[in-house]
Amino acid sequence: MKQTIPEAATRPPLAEDKDARQRAAVAEAVDLGFAVEVLRRRKWQILASGAIAVAGMFVAVSRMEPIYTAYAQVILDTRQERVTDVKQVVSDLDVTNPVIAGEIVSLKSNTLIGKVVDRLGLTAHPEFALEGGEALPEAEKRRITILRIASRLTVTQVGISYAIGIAFEASDPKLASLVANTLAKEYIADQVETKRNSTLRATAWLQKRLGELSTAVEAADQAILDLRARTADENGANQETTERFLVDLNQRLVTTASERSDATVRYEIVTKRLEQAGLTSVAHVVSSPLLETLQRERIEIAREQASNADRLGRRHPEMIRLTARLQDLDRRTEAEVRRIIENMRSDVDVATQREAALQDQIRQIEKRLVKLSAAAVKLNQLERQASATRMVYENFLSRLTETNAQSDFQRPDARIVTEATPPDRPTAPRKKLLLAVAGVFGLSFGTALAFLIEALSRRIHASDDLRRIIASPVMGLIPYEPRRRRNPGWLSKELTLTDRSPYMEAISALRAQLFDVRSLGRPKVLMMTSALQGEGKSSTCAALAVALTRVSTSAIMIDLDLRRSITRKVFDLTSQRGCVADYLAGGIDLAQLQPAELPSGLTVLAPLRSVSNSADLLSSPRLGELINRLRLRYDVVLIDAPPVLDIADALVVSRHADSTLLVVRSGKTPRTLVEDAYERLQGADVPVIGTILTQVRKGHTAAREMYRYDYA
Repeated sequence: MKQTIPEAATRPPLAEDKDARQRAAVAEAVDLGFAVEVLRRRKWQILASGAIAVAGMFVAVSRMEPIYTAYAQVILDTRQERVTDVKQVVSDLDVTNPVIAGEIVSLKSNTLIGKVVDRLGLTAHPEFALEGGEALPEAEKRRITILRIASRLTVTQVGISYAIGIAFEASDPKLASLVANTLAKEYIADQVETKRNSTLRATAWLQKRLGELSTAVEAADQAILDLRARTADENGANQETTERFLVDLNQRLVTTASERSDATVRYEIVTKRLEQAGLTSVAHVVSSPLLETLQRERIEIAREQASNADRLGRRHPEMIRLTARLQDLDRRTEAEVRRIIENMRSDVDVATQREAALQDQIRQIEKRLVKLSAAAVKLNQLERQASATRMVYENFLSRLTETNAQSDFQRPDARIVTEATPPDRPTAPRKKLLLAVAGVFGLSFGTALAFLIEALSRRIHASDDLRRIIASPVMGLIPYEPRRRRNPGWLSKELTLTDRSPYMEAISALRAQLFDVRSLGRPKVLMMTSALQGEGKSSTCAALAVALTRVSTSAIMIDLDLRRSITRKVFDLTSQRGCVADYLAGGIDLAQLQPAELPSGLTVLAPLRSVSNSADLLSSPRLGELINRLRLRYDVVLIDAPPVLDIADALVVSRHADSTLLVVRSGKTPRTLVEDAYERLQGADVPVIGTILTQVRKGHTAAREMYRYDYA
């Protein structure tokens, strides 16, 4: 009979379990220890990546042609040589950062580089010769040579100084220095030539402009004389009197405009109140003797009507008469208000017309004043124009004399401070730097690749990984035994040793966790399974059975992996009478099936042959009879079940087990397979009480949870 296992620990709801795992995966923090373990496991891969990168770079550097760099310097000269105080046509440079940037662009221009190419004949130089370029025209050869020189040329400002560095790269050190020096000299010569050409162009333009200005001065003087003669004939009005009359009209216009504005404001206020509140409200803001009389009379009648209302009633003739009088007073009040509003509108119209008449009269006077002052203004303009033209003529004449004196003396704005010398060692390739960069890149690539492989593989490395995907506790961590790979019979020897090895210490800890801790229900029939083959469930099951016998607990291991039994290959089962497969198939009865008693203390039942219809045999009622018989005879029955994902045998066997342990191999089993196996067990209602992480190597992250103490 199955023992009761807490449902919260063995069978959480599938949907809630998946959501919990997803939330845990999202909230997973970066484990620096895990990162260190990944680097340690993949160290040879990372080092190989770095070595390959360095070797590849070494081969590439060995094939590179050495490049020599020659360096020259020019400085923008801020000291000016003053032979005369005459201002130059092209001024000296005002040295600022934008100016220096412009000079750098000039040094790298294809025009200046073209002069260097022509002077040195670089189109025919072997370093710039083109393969099959004999058929190209000279202009195309020159253009390509200029582009190739520009690609090797570097022009920069030296620090924050006014100096400009010229660096040129070539495979020939002499050619590198020759091009750098020639470029600096051509730059200086180009400055002098540019100034000289500008001075000659300025001289020619000044001479042409002086002839035009001489004619303009004569024409301006003649225009002044003609205007004075016409003004003397046409002047028939007094300009001063007209101006005083215009001032008087403006004063009257201001007064009239103010009156019109006041009348307009009053009219607009009354009109707006009339639109918003009616004539009754307007009567309270306008005043007249008649309105005051009507309002007093209305108040008296209203008072009389109010005093008689309770005594006589509304239908009494006296009340009707008083009401008629009130209505008559309202009509008279309305008529008076309308008359007042109409008078206010008339006042606005009269003031507006008076203002318009004054404005028209002012415009006429202004026209006459303009005509009177036009002649004087024109005369002043002609006199100023003639004076300005004469001044320009004199300045141009003086500037022409100065420019003629500058034609023969021009100085550059820069000078060479450092001439390039042929370098004695190449500047490229920088072998050590390139090799170092290649090494860093290779190691970085190898590290990234290592973490990418780890991320894609998503294998189980620690108990925390199991806890994130399975809602069952990790019952134990079993270390890897190095003899497993070299010696197939290692397990038999391990179980017969009297000294406690780390492997058996871990098995003892698992035994205590399963059977000695009171918080867990002690299982009578315990099944061990895994997601795949080779996870270590058979060896763990056998070792656990031996560990139970050493504490005076009778235990038997039954191997129900009928397709691929490991037990019969590892242990000598000649003492076992009968085959489990034959029993399940009905070939022998229960009395003929006797377990093997091994020297290590292991009691085991196993199939002695492989079968293909294992699921059918395990579904037989004979398996239940066998388990019940073993349950009565032994304290603990350990079932070594087949893997969950390969076949359905484990799900069939689980019906006869009280509890199930899922075995996971550290560093090998992918997380997705563990999830699938666990979900398959949960879907079959199998009580999984926990997991076991097996074959934990010292390089695994889980080893930090195991190798904390040493009792040796």
